[in-house]
Amino acid sequence: MTDIMRLARGLTTIALLTAPLHQLVAEDSTRVKPRVVNVTAFDYRFESPTSVPAGTLTFQMKNAGKQVHHLWLVKLNQGKTAGDFVAAMNAWGSALKMPDWATDVGGPNNVGAGKASTATMTLEAGSYMLVCWVPSADGRPHVMKGMVKPLTVTAKGATPAAEPTADLTMTLDDYSFALSGPVKAGTRTIRFENKATQAHEAVIARLLPDKTLLQAVVWMNSGQSGPSPVEMLGGASGIAQGRHMFVTADLQPGKYVLLCFIPDVRDGRPHSSHGMAKELTVDP
Repeated sequence: MTDIMRLARGLTTIALLTAPLHQLVAEDSTRVKPRVVNVTAFDYRFESPTSVPAGTLTFQMKNAGKQVHHLWLVKLNQGKTAGDFVAAMNAWGSALKMPDWATDVGGPNNVGAGKASTATMTLEAGSYMLVCWVPSADGRPHVMKGMVKPLTVTAKGATPAAEPTADLTMTLDDYSFALSGPVKAGTRTIRFENKATQAHEAVIARLLPDKTLLQAVVWMNSGQSGPSPVEMLGGASGIAQGRHMFVTADLQPGKYVLLCFIPDVRDGRPHSSHGMAKELTVDP
């Protein structure tokens, strides 16, 4: 080893020893993958951990039920508890009017039986609820049938981790999906951002041959009654204004739809009825 090489190595060691701790943590976080949280969805319950450390987390939901399910995380604020949430939910009936102390923070969206969906979010410590809002054929959302479970996100054990690197960004607004570029086939990571004043979601589904966007909307709104016109591929569950999350999906060439079914804060109609339904083509 030459004198110049020894000097360079020594200077590097000194720089690491004298660097601020927050800088070292930030640099280290770029090499740490998000912690994976495994959740299994049944008809009608979740099997999942009761607590996880705060930080950047990848929620992986496997659908072990016979119906379509998603995993939707809601953060409870103002000291509210799981009991408060359930009481409010029972008062809503099927209206799904979220109280001002509950915030949508995302999660893996709709997939069919035997399929899996993932989503990555950065969560701060606090109390959360795991919820499935998907409607059954009888019109009742799965949450009203018991598909809701509390989750505690703890400050203890939190470790820094890097958020995924996105291939493109999808911006959610009232009432549109805006993509930062064309969608190409392959394994793609999409960053979802909500700039609207109300929460939005992005259901991603591939249209089956000869099926239409309208058929997909009707099928979902009717509680998946009859043969499906789409293959559900997940997407982003509801996120509130200013929040973001990431979804990685294997996209094959073909026709796809983007849908938002969250009830509007003004008239209660699903956002798809306000035009938040879009067909797109994934090119080879």
